[in-house]
Amino acid sequence: MAAIDEARRREVISQRDIGAEVAHYECVLAQVCGAWALTPTEWFGGGVNPPPLAVITPDGTAAVLKIQLPGVQDIAAAVLLAAGGDGYVRVLDWDASRGVLLTERLGGTLWGVRSDLIGQVRTIVPLLRRAWAVPVAVGRPFESKAGGLRGILADLGPRYGEATPTALALAADYAEQLAADERAEVVCHGDPHAGNVLRRGDGWALIDPDGFVGERAYDLGVVLRDACLEFAGAETRRPGAGVALLREGCQMLVEGGEAVPERVWRWGFVERVTTGLYLHWFGYPDEGDRFLATAETIARAEV
Repeated sequence: MAAIDEARRREVISQRDIGAEVAHYECVLAQVCGAWALTPTEWFGGGVNPPPLAVITPDGTAAVLKIQLPGVQDIAAAVLLAAGGDGYVRVLDWDASRGVLLTERLGGTLWGVRSDLIGQVRTIVPLLRRAWAVPVAVGRPFESKAGGLRGILADLGPRYGEATPTALALAADYAEQLAADERAEVVCHGDPHAGNVLRRGDGWALIDPDGFVGERAYDLGVVLRDACLEFAGAETRRPGAGVALLREGCQMLVEGGEAVPERVWRWGFVERVTTGLYLHWFGYPDEGDRFLATAETIARAEV
């Protein structure tokens, strides 16, 4: 099956060991399609794990099948089930023992409609406000997200961040400041970029929640994290314009998201750097360099 070939390709290019995930994917895919009478139609690109599949259920419903190691999707499934389709994709079936999640199939991504940061902010913030209504008890218990990101900077920074020392140093400083007074406020989506926002009828829905308990400013910072190409274009036209664009986006985020602007800014910056490092680790160096180069430009303007 083409999806298995793609999973193996991702294993080859990744610098982290995903052999267990790929082996499980190969083992379970045919089993669950047979047990649930699903007809696969295609696999989805993007991401770093074995690819989700577009499938058709026995009654003709278009759905998405996502397979991960048992335990990995437990929190995500719990969050989606608790949301009941409000702000999030709807769950059609869930098998915790095999790590298999079946959800409704949505339309295209927000990226395909709005490539600009400001347009994305206007759509994503109202969705996040609905997503944050999931009871805190459902999410993964609070641990310091900033502490975890600080660990990523220490581990992967020396490997992949040699060309962007100012960004690494500023990200480490910001992570330290954020960790000092991090708060448990809501069940965070964890990665609410425009590729995780899909069309549902006339509206939108979030997919793939991380589902950890954290603070609103973190989720809002992730929205600010992207826009690398838009940033680069603005900086090319006029130095400083890219930073000004992100500052404008940050202000818009806090107007609808109940957070402090500078805290959102710091989360967004740390996430930009760690995402760049992670992309290198996952085998996507060109994409990683875009995040890191953007962060270096921002950092040099900040210090």
